[in-house]
Amino acid sequence: MIRKPTDPFARKMWQGAFIYGGMMLAMFAVLTVVYLHARPRCSERMIGQADSPGARFAAAILERRCGDDTPFFTHVNIGRVGEPVSRGFFSGKVAEGEVFLVEQDAAGSGLSMQWLGPDTLLVHCPNCAASLLRKQEERWNGILIKYDPAVR
Repeated sequence: MIRKPTDPFARKMWQGAFIYGGMMLAMFAVLTVVYLHARPRCSERMIGQADSPGARFAAAILERRCGDDTPFFTHVNIGRVGEPVSRGFFSGKVAEGEVFLVEQDAAGSGLSMQWLGPDTLLVHCPNCAASLLRKQEERWNGILIKYDPAVR
């Protein structure tokens, strides 16, 4: 059992040690958060972008990699024109507006897209294998998404 020191100097030394330890823990936590934000786990590379007729929406093809020994992911994200792409604070992933995701690199998948109208997007993925498909949305915020060829 630890007894409280009765000496005022010893008491101040204990208080100082606890304050110093708390400050070190707080500094470690802040620096860890800054490091994880500045060096996210995943990297995203924009392959292409197309604005819808009327320039209301924009669709982008991105390629993601989350480490040296992990596979590439190619995905299509839709957002409003002029809005910045938001990445995950710690992960670095661009997940907002993601409508299509395949576990292939962009060159291997041959992914391309085309706006057929102000609210219709055609995603063309000739080399996408159905077994590597991770996400395929049919609609996003009133936008119809068609796929050619139909990957299922």
